[in-house]
Order: sequence, then structure tokens, then C-alpha cells
Amino acid sequence: DQCDYIATHTKTLKIHKESKHEGVRYPCDQCDYIAAHAGTLKKHQESRHEGVQYPCDQCDYIASHTKTLKIHKESKHEGVRYPCDQCDYIAAHAGTLKKHQESRHEGVQYPCDQCD
Repeated sequence: DQCDYIATHTKTLKIHKESKHEGVRYPCDQCDYIAAHAGTLKKHQESRHEGVQYPCDQCDYIASHTKTLKIHKESKHEGVRYPCDQCDYIAAHAGTLKKHQESRHEGVQYPCDQCD
């Protein structure tokens, strides 16, 4: 079970190890769907079985979470951008900029300890 995966966040590395090396799975109790991550199962259940939807009031986009709708509106309709202060990179989302800066400028990496 060796791989070349390198994470830029400890949480991402934990999720990688659980789903890829430990075989952790999260089955849906309402259908045959099986998720590799708990958050993915939650999103599946909300959007597929609970009918949770948040429509954008400016276009045809429909989100399954309020946070996703907020991010959509900021990036698509309000033109919110996050420029990197160290290079010409510009992100549409704050989290994307943070990941860019950590991996490109700070050299942050979390190698999988189950790999060579």
C-alpha cells in the first residue's frame, strides 16, 4: 500500500491515509452509495435524499450548502479575487490562495509516512 501522495495540510493527509491505506468507508443507509470520506457522505445524503438545495438568485446555479452558495456568489457575481502577494497568481477563493501560498512559497508538504 505504498504511494507518492504528498499533502499540504495535516487534515488532508489524515483523510488520505484513512481512505487509501486503511480502507475506511462510509456507507449511505438509504441507498448503495459508499463514500470514502464522512463529509462526502453527508453532502450525498443532503443533496440526494433530503432534497437540500440553495438556488442562486442571480443565475441558474443551485448549491447543496449555504457556504457553497456564498462562495459561488462571491467568485461568479461579485468578482471577489484573492491575489498572491508573492507572485502573479490570483485565486477566486481564499482557501485556494492559502493552499497556493503554502505549497508554492512556503514549501509546506506532508508526505505520507506509509510511502517510500
